[in-house]
Amino acid sequence: MKTKLKKIWNTPITGAQLYLLVFAIYFIPAFLIDSLYTNYISWSKLRLLTYLAIPILIFKIYVMDRWRWPTKLFITGLILFSVIAWRASRYPELMVTMVFVLAASGIDFKQVARWYLYLSVTFLVIIAVTSLVHIVPNLVYTSALRPNRYGLGMAYTTYVASHALFSALAYCYVRFGKLGWLDYLGIAIVAFVTMKYTNTRLDFYAMLLMIPVMWITQRAANGKRYAQIISSFWWIATPVLAVITLTGAYFFDDHNQIYRKFNELLSGRLGLSKKAFSMYDPNIFGRYIQEKAFGGAKGQAFANQNQFGLSADYFYIDSSFVRMLLLWGIVIFLLFIVAMTFIALVNTIQRKYILSAIVMLVAINSMVEPHSLQLIYNVFILALIPQIEWVKHKLSGDNYVK
Repeated sequence: MKTKLKKIWNTPITGAQLYLLVFAIYFIPAFLIDSLYTNYISWSKLRLLTYLAIPILIFKIYVMDRWRWPTKLFITGLILFSVIAWRASRYPELMVTMVFVLAASGIDFKQVARWYLYLSVTFLVIIAVTSLVHIVPNLVYTSALRPNRYGLGMAYTTYVASHALFSALAYCYVRFGKLGWLDYLGIAIVAFVTMKYTNTRLDFYAMLLMIPVMWITQRAANGKRYAQIISSFWWIATPVLAVITLTGAYFFDDHNQIYRKFNELLSGRLGLSKKAFSMYDPNIFGRYIQEKAFGGAKGQAFANQNQFGLSADYFYIDSSFVRMLLLWGIVIFLLFIVAMTFIALVNTIQRKYILSAIVMLVAINSMVEPHSLQLIYNVFILALIPQIEWVKHKLSGDNYVK
């Protein structure tokens, strides 16, 4: 027994193993920040715990990863820029996400997606169950215009729905090639159950859209010609939908009947994005913007005062595209668009299509939801470096399979 323990202790840890361990160390407190467990563990303490990942990842980048010095200097510049953007916008996820993306050299992204799936589903279920037995609050949002909505232990209803959506995407990625009607039925059941308790229409539609998209994408990966033709266009979704979202928001006119109808369908998001553009101009590093929304106990009380629609003092930028441009700056916005487009394009060249389809669905979600730069939701941005490494090895003639 002692010999076995000594052997385990002396076994060297690889960069990929370290990355997965650090991902879990970061993920747990980051996930709890979005929940009402902050009633027991303060938000600030949980945030400090997420920072434990940073020095370990820095060690991996500069010591364990085999980057050349020009690349290390470029990486250093990106990290320093993310720190500046974090301080300007007061949004620490910018720095954390940047370091995780840059530290992903040599990893098997499918393993990361698998860990993400297990962690996300486990903690979402635990938090929901503990809210139902009153260990943590289950916030109830009432309105004269829609059914009651439940937070299920999370700080807001859309957090539940967004976690369900991105977990379903991760499930499809991990199971891709084996997806069948039982998988699609399971996704549909999760969508309807989530809709029943949270009444989050846009995430519900996105989960239902996932089913035909995955069916087509799997057929494309199996060599079906017409499915391949359709799937070969998935990769352009991010830049196209970003332009559509920003243009629609910037030129929104409440007196135009078509605009007004779209604004109603999007629960007022177009009007709020227009308000944001009227108050702020895009800049390089981003800025802090004071918002007032429905998250948490105070937000619930505020929401339940808005029985017949949004009050004039409600202000929150839901769209990730608008949020990135105005809060996090032009450079972060462009880096995100380029990164997600590159991931999808390379996956299309590989004729696998699954990441292309997921990136398209993330882009659709980014039009109306604010979570695209949070790793507890959009883990797929971590596929960037593995995709770059695939291209690098392909150009050099090496056989690279990750």
